[in-house]
Amino acid sequence: MRRYVIFFTIGWLLPAAIIILINGLVDPYRLFHKPWVHDNYYPRNLRILASGIINTEAFDSIILGSSIAQNFSPNEASKVFGSKFVNISISGSSITERSLVLNYALKKRKLNEVIYSLDWGSLGIDSISKTHIAPYAYLYDNNSWNDILIYASNPAAFRFAFCNSILISGDNFCTNSKDIESLVEWHSDKEYSKRFGGLHKWFDVKNNNQVQGALKSISQSIKAINSSDVKKIDLTKLMDSKLKHQQVFRANLLNIIAQHPETKFYLFFPPYSRLNYAITKQSDPQKFEDYLEILRFVVNECAQHSNVKVYGFETELFLDDISNYRDTLHYHQHFNSKMLHWMKKGDHELTPSNLNAYINIISERADSYPLGDIGRQIESFLNLVP
Repeated sequence: MRRYVIFFTIGWLLPAAIIILINGLVDPYRLFHKPWVHDNYYPRNLRILASGIINTEAFDSIILGSSIAQNFSPNEASKVFGSKFVNISISGSSITERSLVLNYALKKRKLNEVIYSLDWGSLGIDSISKTHIAPYAYLYDNNSWNDILIYASNPAAFRFAFCNSILISGDNFCTNSKDIESLVEWHSDKEYSKRFGGLHKWFDVKNNNQVQGALKSISQSIKAINSSDVKKIDLTKLMDSKLKHQQVFRANLLNIIAQHPETKFYLFFPPYSRLNYAITKQSDPQKFEDYLEILRFVVNECAQHSNVKVYGFETELFLDDISNYRDTLHYHQHFNSKMLHWMKKGDHELTPSNLNAYINIISERADSYPLGDIGRQIESFLNLVP
């Protein structure tokens, strides 16, 4: 038995302790310090790394959203708003998991400004335990000592000890960014950038599963519209959805806004393509009405707080041109720049006094958007795809 304990200690516990110790010293996720032994670098898992950036970087303002917000340039935001921004937007994140990051940032820093995306589907999750950030929630609590657990639970982080070494290429082995300016952006990724330019650009990447799925979904929705196979709004379900969205918004953002009157919040509804809104309005009016209820609630509730402004860009004509999108949701980086200037100047701000007019305009445009030609092009393409 004693021999077994010795072998177990030497064979497993000792190597594990060494790996954890080295990881703690190298600290690739920057939980305790910036890199000591390598050039500056940032691993790309933002659900982990956001805590390290908050702990170690110099900033006084943040951009926090999903992939919709990842192409905001923190350098440009800093120039436009006169603050020092970092972009810690997390792809696919819900408002609930972002609350963990936002609360942590506000505890650690006095933030001047927060630019925040109100993604259409981000209010559907009401518990941290249901989100992808849940395994790393301890990185955002008040106990910094337990942060070392990330290196015990994630042995693969040990590879960062060899980043940019003589023997191993950091770019291939570590998959990290050397610059916080480009840490979360995806507009320079060729797999994404080549999709801009119109439907034919989507067709060119016919082997992309995401694109194929989107095209099939669009085609099915247009067929349902043309066949008048569209379900009517269920008022009971609409009310249930409305109450849940209100609860999630209050608990995970509005309460935080109210507790930090010294911080200015710029909330924006992402300008998805008109194609997206048209398909939703015409094929799933229940879902579109859900969206309008979120708009009404957010604008009216935020009007009661002087430190928050809400923006909607759906009246802009660039939404009508599908060439500005790599799919039905993600717009070209060029418009992130425009949005920064619009928000700073107060353009496209939504208030209780202009909200009804805004809703009337976007509803009419979603209703009148010509889906016929797009549907025919997609159907012809899908018939050719093996």
